[in-house]
Amino acid sequence: MLKIPSHFSSEDWERLPPPKGRLCGLSRTTLFELVEQGEIKSAVIRKPGAQKGIRLIFMPSLAAYLETCVEEPKVKSLAKSSKIFG
Repeated sequence: MLKIPSHFSSEDWERLPPPKGRLCGLSRTTLFELVEQGEIKSAVIRKPGAQKGIRLIFMPSLAAYLETCVEEPKVKSLAKSSKIFG
């Protein structure tokens, strides 16, 4: 597996994972889709005239998006489990 150099990562920015790689459990394709939908922020760094570059994901925006996906735990009502109490 390709190791991403540490100088391309920080607490706020992470490099897009290589093909078949994952970031926070999300595939590269899913991350691209979230960027295109405006759900998360990213930046592309490329040299002038270059077609390819390095895409970085803004981790606070990814964390905020994941927070919106959190499901609240479902609590069972004690009234429904009245068989326990008689």
